[in-house]
Amino acid sequence: MVDPEGYVDINVFVYWLGGHPTYGKTAYQWIKKIEEASKGKYVTSSLTLYQIAVIMAGLTGGNLKDEELIDKVVDSITSLPSLIIAPLTLEDISKAVSLMEEYDLDYEDALHLAVAIRNRAKEIISNDQDFDKTQLKRKFL
Repeated sequence: MVDPEGYVDINVFVYWLGGHPTYGKTAYQWIKKIEEASKGKYVTSSLTLYQIAVIMAGLTGGNLKDEELIDKVVDSITSLPSLIIAPLTLEDISKAVSLMEEYDLDYEDALHLAVAIRNRAKEIISNDQDFDKTQLKRKFL
């Protein structure tokens, strides 16, 4: 497998699926770019699938027992043909603690960064400026 160009942060999917008034259009443009990319060019974590389900349930007034909602949300991400869903490993969970201290990140961001680093992503697609402190180049515009 070729090293991915970019790690896709959770907020891209939240803005896209949630139709965010400010960032929704930019997120949609990234989703289109991911759809058109070659397989393996973009990666996200399996953690993203859980997080997006929780967030979308909250935004829609749904809950995590709503199988239709969960299926729809998870399918919207897993159906992106070029996106790799990388598992969250015990190594990532341990590494995240050191990344929190090194880059002054919260645990959630550190988990995503750990997966991105392990998968050798060159950049992170996110509007979260906390990632500007890391070794990955952040893109969102």
